[in-house]
Formats: sequence, structure tokens, C-alpha cells
Amino acid sequence: MYFTELPSLNSIEAIMKQPPGVSQRGGGRKRSSHKYNKKDCDCRFCLEHSKDGCTADICPVLDIRLSCGAASFRDAVQAIFAGARHIPFQKRLSKIYDRKDDKPVVFQNEQHQRIFEAQRKNLRKPDNQALAVLYLLTADHDLWFRMRRYIDGSGKVDLQAVRLEDISIDGYAIWKAVKELQTGEKQISLSELSDRDVISDRAFRFIVQAVAIARLGIGILREWRNRE
Repeated sequence: MYFTELPSLNSIEAIMKQPPGVSQRGGGRKRSSHKYNKKDCDCRFCLEHSKDGCTADICPVLDIRLSCGAASFRDAVQAIFAGARHIPFQKRLSKIYDRKDDKPVVFQNEQHQRIFEAQRKNLRKPDNQALAVLYLLTADHDLWFRMRRYIDGSGKVDLQAVRLEDISIDGYAIWKAVKELQTGEKQISLSELSDRDVISDRAFRFIVQAVAIARLGIGILREWRNRE
């Protein structure tokens, strides 16, 4: 039933009656969503912005800023851990990521990137945690060689079937991070991540970057791809 009389108004009324988020059936053309650019993502336009900087613990539109290049891979990693109240950890994070002249080390090497991308395409609808696990495992060649047979089509690792012997210190740290990402159970403390004698800078970097992937998805790898 329409309360308006003219056909042109009937169509408008039909749209107004639709529940929020439901697209119109027929009679129109589906338009692509707005593509943001760097100018759109100027922090000064954000409600969380103040004269002293951002008031949010994590940027509420970080994924959008990453998608248009307004935020860097470095920004994503630092934002994820901004709320970590552990001074030694924050000092280590800053020492690695605050060097503005350094290019982001997103992958261990070309082999890491190649294996990750190839295996990612073989997975069936992996979630962010599965992609983060794959990113970590493929960062360590020896660990990947041992673990690849235990990964199912969705990217989940059969943790009970894994038997690790004679593994490197870095490999063990990465393996603990893999278990925490997949199960959500605490495996590595901030104190351990802060200790270079326990976890090397290499392993530290890939672990925190995997956490960023688990939180934000592989869209944060955009900056690395754009340099190719």
C-alpha cells in the first residue's frame, strides 16, 4: 500500500520503507562505494582528532587509511600495540619502527613473499588469524618445511599432530606465536617479547606484524606490494 499517488513518488516511498542496509530490487543501478583518497583521510577531519593529536587508542578508520595509502605499514603495527603498558616492549617497538629512513621489512625475503602468496591463494576463505599464522610459518623456512603438511584447506594448523625437535630459538618463538594466534591462549608475554636474548629482532618483527595482520587483515601489506 502506498500513501502517495504518483508512480514517481511511489518508487521513492518504496525506498524509504526499506530496512536500513537493504538494497533496492530492480529499477536502479548499483553504484560502487566511494573510494577514499589521502585527502579524505586527513586526520584533521576526524572527530577523534584534537590539537594534541589523536585521542583514540587505535585509529577507528585505520583500515580505510591503509587502503588509500594515508597510513603506512609502520603506522598499523604501532597503532595495534599503542595500548600495551609495558615500557621495555614499547622501547623495543620504537627502536625498530621509529626509524623513518628505513623501508618496512614486511617479508623475510622474496621466497617468504612468494610462498605466502602462493599458499594464501590455495586456502578456502581463511580468516585473518589463519592468514597471520600462514605469514608467520612461511617466514621461517625450516618451520614451514615441518609444518606445511599439518595445515588444512582453511589455514588451520593441527596443533596436536605437530612434533617439534631440534628447532631454532627463533623457530620456537614463532611457533609459540602461531599457537597463540590460532587458539587465543597466552603463549608469549610482553616480557619475553622485550628480551633480545629470548626473541631476536627478526622474530620480534614478524610476530608483531603477524598480530597486525590478525587484527587488520592482509590489507596492511598494500605498502609492500606498491613498492614492487
